Amino acid sequence: MKKKRAKRGISLSKKQIILTEEQTILSKERTTLSFMRTGLAFIAVGIAVLNFLTELIFHVIGWVLILIGFVEVIESYRRLTHHSKKLNKIKKELGEKL
Repeated sequence: MKKKRAKRGISLSKKQIILTEEQTILSKERTTLSFMRTGLAFIAVGIAVLNFLTELIFHVIGWVLILIGFVEVIESYRRLTHHSKKLNKIKKELGEKL
């Protein structure tokens, strides 16, 4: 006699796929945060160059470093919000199907 199995929402393989996607997004999020730290380091070095070196070329280098740092931080923040939205979508999908 065969036993009938009750459906529990999504299958195990679908859960594994969703969890793998979640791991990938979290990995991308960590990478994005490291880019943001790098941008902050560029800003800090640029400020240090401006404060401690007085020649014109060093002031130009300092401002370029600060500009690169701000661009990197802004771009990283944009990527971070994109990854967070994708992660929330996956969590919502996983929560509804359980």
